[in-house]
Amino acid sequence: METTWQIAEIKRIPSNGLVIEVTYIMNFKLQDETDRKVGKVTLVGDVNDPNFIPYDDLTEQIILNWVQNEIGASAITSIETEFQTRLQEKIDRKNNPPFLTGIPWENN
Repeated sequence: METTWQIAEIKRIPSNGLVIEVTYIMNFKLQDETDRKVGKVTLVGDVNDPNFIPYDDLTEQIILNWVQNEIGASAITSIETEFQTRLQEKIDRKNNPPFLTGIPWENN
């Protein structure tokens, strides 16, 4: 399964550029089936921290790192497992449908 991440929205404090909330999207693809999870994380930071990055210097990768750290590796693995199972079930239903419709004399 392929998982790609993207940032949908960033909420920040206008006076200092401190990012306080991020909306992210996890896109999943297994064979021809796709799905996605949209989530939000709340971030806590301090503009006086020596590692503070000004808003204009932020990149999507920096924000993605923050989001992934906030979610945690084990939670990300659980989410990916859940979506892989969901997509595989969709593929299995498509390949082995529980019922078929049609009229036998129209199959020729």
